[in-house]
Amino acid sequence: MTRHITLTLPLPPSVNAMFGNNRGPGRGRYKTKAYRDWIKAATASLWEQKPQGGFPFFSDAFAIHVSVPLTMRGDVDNRIKGASDFLKSPAGIISDDKHTQSALISRSSDVEPGTCRVTVYEVRT
Repeated sequence: MTRHITLTLPLPPSVNAMFGNNRGPGRGRYKTKAYRDWIKAATASLWEQKPQGGFPFFSDAFAIHVSVPLTMRGDVDNRIKGASDFLKSPAGIISDDKHTQSALISRSSDVEPGTCRVTVYEVRT
């Protein structure tokens, strides 16, 4: 059986709401308050689900499936980036999202509003 983990997390903000642009000297991007607040909430949720023996670590190729509520408004594909970034840091479940071999996001009637279900599967190459 392929090694995997499934987590229920708060629904990530849309990628459009994750970062803001600095104006003026030193320009660059910053995490928005909405994104920082979501990271805090997702971290709290993560530790409530910690399996005995700790979380698995995916150092190489993996696949990710994110399920969002059927009734969620907006584009589903705008929600996967926050989840995959979170799995790297602060969760420490994946080494880097550059190892993603496949990503699937879908709406599901069995996902509670305001949450998402994230499953990471080991991919053997």
